[in-house]
Amino acid sequence: MVSLKKRLSDGQLLVGTMISELRNPNIAYMLAQNGFDFFILDNEHGAYSPETISDMIAAARGAELPIVVRIPEIRRETILKPLDSGAAGLLIPQVNTKQQAQEIIFHAKYPPGGNRGAALRRPHSRYQRVVAADYLKQANEDTFLAVQAETPQAIANLEEITSVSGIDAVFVGPFDLSVSLGIPGDLNHPQEIAAIERVIEICQRKGIFSGIHLFDLTALKNWIQKGMRFVTYSSDVALLADAARNAVHDLKNLTKI
Repeated sequence: MVSLKKRLSDGQLLVGTMISELRNPNIAYMLAQNGFDFFILDNEHGAYSPETISDMIAAARGAELPIVVRIPEIRRETILKPLDSGAAGLLIPQVNTKQQAQEIIFHAKYPPGGNRGAALRRPHSRYQRVVAADYLKQANEDTFLAVQAETPQAIANLEEITSVSGIDAVFVGPFDLSVSLGIPGDLNHPQEIAAIERVIEICQRKGIFSGIHLFDLTALKNWIQKGMRFVTYSSDVALLADAARNAVHDLKNLTKI
């Protein structure tokens, strides 16, 4: 399976969705069959156990669909376990400083880039015997790390955050950003637009990727046209609930004169 970083480096647009409630690992096959390029398993707002995360990752690898795990906080255990289970990468929320970005790299990268603990015969290596030096180098290259920009502090410090080697992408959390800007839910406010455009500009200048999570296709198309290539549309909750609502509405309207 080609790494997310390789596909993004080739200029591809990668479209995913956010999974935060469904626990059946077969969701990975459903998403793969319908053309998604990856999905984010949300363990910031979702309530997944380490065992469930491991099961979801195993199914995603079987479906050859890259899975990115959004962790709840920057901590050795939250970073190490999804990577050891074979996640293609991590999405880290609320990254506001260069120091936080450096801590992520410290836990996520093997030496010499970081200090990730090495347990090599694990799901991430498909339990194979590997040549340690070669494997550690390749794993460091392939592991995808995206930090979320969702506060004015993150936007202000973005030059420093993106200077940390190993950070591959900046992913905008537009709703949290609007809340922190004092304009909750107004994703078209000039302050919001300016902040997101700053993310794109800095990422393009630094040679890393930018992305965003949205439920509005028109808005998402706009940011893709402005250069974002790592994007997610909707979620398991919204896709299921909206489809159900629309179907029930249409069916019940059949009896109306």
